[in-house]
Amino acid sequence: MPACDRPGSQVKFDEEHRFLREVVYAGLGDLNTGFDSPLIGHFSPEDFLVVIDRCEPLHVRIIGIEVFAAGRDLLEVKISPEDEYEWARRLAQRYQGRSYVTLCATFCVP
Repeated sequence: MPACDRPGSQVKFDEEHRFLREVVYAGLGDLNTGFDSPLIGHFSPEDFLVVIDRCEPLHVRIIGIEVFAAGRDLLEVKISPEDEYEWARRLAQRYQGRSYVTLCATFCVP
C-alpha cells in the first residue's frame, strides 16, 4: 500500500509541512512566486544556509536539493551522499551572491 494511502499519512505530511514553515523557514523570504508547488519553499543561497543551520540541531535530514535560475531553469540536483550537512552547505555556498538563484529541498522530519 503506498504511503499516501495509509491512514494518517496525510496528517503526518501536513504536520511536517507546518513544522518546516513555522520553524525551519520562519522569518526567511520564500522566493516561490508560484512557479512551483506552494508546498515547496524556495530560498536564496544565503537564506538556504540558514535553513541548513536550523535543520542540523533539529535532526531534520536534507535528502536532496534542487537549484534553479530565475525560478524556472533547473541548474543542478544533488542527492545527499551522507547524513551530514556539509555537502548542502558547500552547494549553497557555491551559489552565494547570485540573486537569480533559488534553492529548494526535500526533507526528512523526525
